[in-house]
Amino acid sequence: MSAAHEAYLAERYDRHLGELVEYLRIPSISTLPQHAADIGRCADWVAAHLESIGIRDVEQLETGGNPIVFGELLEAGPAAPTLLVYGHYDVQPADPLELWRTPPFEPTIRDGQIYARGATDNKGPLFVYLKALETLIAVDGGLACNVKVLIEGEEELRADNLDTFMENERERLRCDALVISDSAQYAKGVPSIPLSLRGMAALQLRLETASTDLHSGMYGGVAPNALDALVRLLATLRDERGVVAVEGFYDGVEPPAAEEVRRWEELPFDPEELREQIGAKLLIGEDGEHGPLERMWKRPTLDLHGVWGGFSGEGIKTVIPREAHAKLSCRLVPHQEPQPLLDRLVEHLERHCPAEASLTIEWTLPGATPIEMSRDDPLVRAAEAALAATYGRPPLFFRSGWSVPVAEIAKRRLGVDPLLLGFGLPEDGAHAPNEQFALESFELGTRTMIEFFSRCADSAHA
Repeated sequence: MSAAHEAYLAERYDRHLGELVEYLRIPSISTLPQHAADIGRCADWVAAHLESIGIRDVEQLETGGNPIVFGELLEAGPAAPTLLVYGHYDVQPADPLELWRTPPFEPTIRDGQIYARGATDNKGPLFVYLKALETLIAVDGGLACNVKVLIEGEEELRADNLDTFMENERERLRCDALVISDSAQYAKGVPSIPLSLRGMAALQLRLETASTDLHSGMYGGVAPNALDALVRLLATLRDERGVVAVEGFYDGVEPPAAEEVRRWEELPFDPEELREQIGAKLLIGEDGEHGPLERMWKRPTLDLHGVWGGFSGEGIKTVIPREAHAKLSCRLVPHQEPQPLLDRLVEHLERHCPAEASLTIEWTLPGATPIEMSRDDPLVRAAEAALAATYGRPPLFFRSGWSVPVAEIAKRRLGVDPLLLGFGLPEDGAHAPNEQFALESFELGTRTMIEFFSRCADSAHA
């Protein structure tokens, strides 16, 4: 990065940080209908900001759901590659609010971190991309590559509208590669590039055992309890070793190759440090047959995210609940597909539903298919060089356990490879109370993306 780029960033650091704070103040929670106006306000903010940094033809495009903000700068010429830059402006709900040290939508800077919902997922890392583009446009007068920017508002909610949008807008979205800001580094101070994503599938279920809630003094001992039935049903999902007991759940799952295991052993990883970092009493797993990295990266998972029913307020209400609910999700690995896995999970739930209960699957979400990227891809090499130039050391390559639906959708609909290049950290608390984004990540990320966008013209995607 040139001295002129450095000077531009230094002179405008306070303004840039203030803009990020302004962005984070907007409670753009896509999963809660009462925040629909905030979603619209955030889309307006993003569109105005793209225009302010020099992106052209900015529009808010209809998707059947929340709008996609789209803009482009195509002045590098037909010989230069065209990158589709992706991020999302929606965020997760902030509950439980009582666990936040400061209000989630009043961004607070302390100890070198900015705390707010969306700070690391994905407003902070996306903002890194925008500040890099702003710097290059302002200092150099343009970009070395053509750029199309797509910022959606439903990443935390659903993927079907984005899927349909990409199918219908193939010509508008035509590009050589997809660059995704919704990603993370392996560890603090360790430049790194993830080369895989697990897939995801989810569902919500309801059990009903009576026509109304009942008084436990009058009906206890004869009336079936929906929460009790739900607990027994959920207990059938794993065996005593922690292995998922759904028939066919592990079909197609392959062990990592010996060479990959050898590379994992070279990574800076300590299971005890991981346990302490997440504040757990112990790390769980499939009876010790697979190491922690394999369980996080190369094994499918089944997780329970929420259970509710009956009375959960303070004090006691001696009610026998008539219904109970649960949310479940699975993370998928290569050779697994979301819908077939959902089908197997539903079959298991139906087969093991207690006799006194009626099961309803309220919704299913076949969210994303697993995806893997090649280490030899020219765009990956450009990212490798950019990270090395900024951090002063070559980056590591690792698998990731999370899911980013746009990567698989763009591969399928547009025929392009994705590159995951984000600057969040594992300890940033995405989806959790006190979510944060390190100011160091903000600064290093911006410098890295300036290097990357400057080098991408040399990629073989042109």
